[in-house]
Amino acid sequence: MFPTSWPGGAQGIVCRFGVNIITVLVLSLVLFVYERALTPVYGSGPTTYTLNLAALLAILVAAAHPVKVPLTRTLLFGGFLFATAPLSTYWVAVWTARWRKPILGPIVTHSAVLVPLLSTLATFIVEINPMQTTPSSIKSRNPVGYRSIAALASCAGTIGLSSSWAQVSYLNTVSETQVFLGLAASMFNIWIVTFQVHHSAVPRKTKKKGSSPASPTSRIFLRPLLLAIFNALWWRAHGFLASPVLPHPLPIAYLHPSFPLVIHSSVQSNTGLIVVGEALPPPSYQGGPDQEMHSLRYLRASHSLLGGVWMGHKVATLDDVPPQVDSYGTALGDSIYGTFVLQEAVRLVNSSSRAGKWERALVIGLGAGISATAFNRHGIETTIVEIDPAVYDAARLYFGLPDHPATNLFLEDAHAWAARRRASIGSGKAHPLFDIVVHDCFSGGGVPEHIFTVEFWDDLKAALHPEGVVVVNFAGMIKSDASRMISQTLKTSFGNCRAFHDSQGGIKEEEYETELINLVFFCSPHGNPLTFRKARRSDYLDSYLREHVLSTLPKREVALELLTGQLEDAFILTDTHNPLGKLQDAQGHHHWSLMRQVLPDIFWETH
Repeated sequence: MFPTSWPGGAQGIVCRFGVNIITVLVLSLVLFVYERALTPVYGSGPTTYTLNLAALLAILVAAAHPVKVPLTRTLLFGGFLFATAPLSTYWVAVWTARWRKPILGPIVTHSAVLVPLLSTLATFIVEINPMQTTPSSIKSRNPVGYRSIAALASCAGTIGLSSSWAQVSYLNTVSETQVFLGLAASMFNIWIVTFQVHHSAVPRKTKKKGSSPASPTSRIFLRPLLLAIFNALWWRAHGFLASPVLPHPLPIAYLHPSFPLVIHSSVQSNTGLIVVGEALPPPSYQGGPDQEMHSLRYLRASHSLLGGVWMGHKVATLDDVPPQVDSYGTALGDSIYGTFVLQEAVRLVNSSSRAGKWERALVIGLGAGISATAFNRHGIETTIVEIDPAVYDAARLYFGLPDHPATNLFLEDAHAWAARRRASIGSGKAHPLFDIVVHDCFSGGGVPEHIFTVEFWDDLKAALHPEGVVVVNFAGMIKSDASRMISQTLKTSFGNCRAFHDSQGGIKEEEYETELINLVFFCSPHGNPLTFRKARRSDYLDSYLREHVLSTLPKREVALELLTGQLEDAFILTDTHNPLGKLQDAQGHHHWSLMRQVLPDIFWETH
């Protein structure tokens, strides 16, 4: 058995502890990489809904199965499992996602792929007892009590450490395939080494008369020879085991071989996989109405669309004015989403002393940069706070966002930025105040709840002109606890709010509890009720979409009492009372299904 090769005494205890610690680290890395691989296909909400439960089940399986498997055999079996993991993780997820079952699909994928991987690794923890003083027999196992405690402890460590791997920036340059195949190769190599050590340590039976015993020299060279042969074969064959997922970062644009789709950029970043793709027109397209989504460029964060613009034949401007272009000179059309244009209605506010004199805007959550670019075009100095550098790069290169100087660009979490700006202003340092603040932080079916609290809005108000206006986008159902929490917290913090929806065809009252729409809140701390002037030609920036959205603003208003209801402490979000994240779990499943209706499967499967 494998344990007979451990050193004795204190040295053996240290070695066994070391193996267990390394195993927990590897378990957490596998959980992290697996989640990262699944999120572009399923989104964060559906992926993580039963993920920790699957991890616990996998480790308990390792502790509970009745047969003791030699650890050398576990290494060999684990090597084969991890060698197939890149393909199985991708294809099982793709297959189950086509069922359109955002809860059942991940459960099946976790059971088929993750549980065997983690269970195999956890075998080392439940079988290797660091305090064991005598070699175990071939059939005996550690007591069930020890195995249970070891399983639960390792599960806590695995889940607890998993998210920490996101801080290792090097992993953003390493694919899931590389991690899985690297672990597979390691297991195969360790198996060759331990298998040889085991057999060289076992007394050999007496050879038959006339047979010549293997020389010590041949045994010395056998192990390096096997290692060299395996690694040479592995180097040539491992490419066949790679997932069809594109390399990250993508070195050159990828044109899909059988579908009119091009991926311009694909980068693994701190908020997930950031992809810029473009749906090309079908070869048969001759212009005019069509049934398929095409001629659009989109910005994707994992399984969520952050924005997009129309391209090619669908680029159109008022009076045929030359359109905006990206950094490569390619013409860009209107936004595919009206909500970003709706945010620009803040310039129509005429109840503030800043009306018509908007000088400075702050955009928190950049997306494709539609609003930020529009403010720049209107001559408003714009500052950006965006947590993900890859999103800023994508907006600048592919969606026409102008370069921003370092003094107007903060690539960090908005909560930390607002707190730091408030402290700086409080210490007496002079900072220009913002007339407009646009807060649009929605991705993957939910929002980062820590930047929707009373404390955050108080920090932000310190950077806002006393008669400035805050614009907050929230995607959800009109009649829902989440929407009520957002609206009550905003009303508590600012006192003066109005809300509008971005639905192109309007929304019926019976759909208030079922339809996921973008609600855009306009709030201000000054006492005058918010009013809006009529839109003018100069507000449209030569855009048909802006003309349509801004000219129909009065029809888009949602009665605030439908959202707010009676003020209650339970619905006010604070740093210590914030159930917003949990409330959005079910919405995450709905959002995933909605995204699968917006774009066909192939868009989400190509990344």
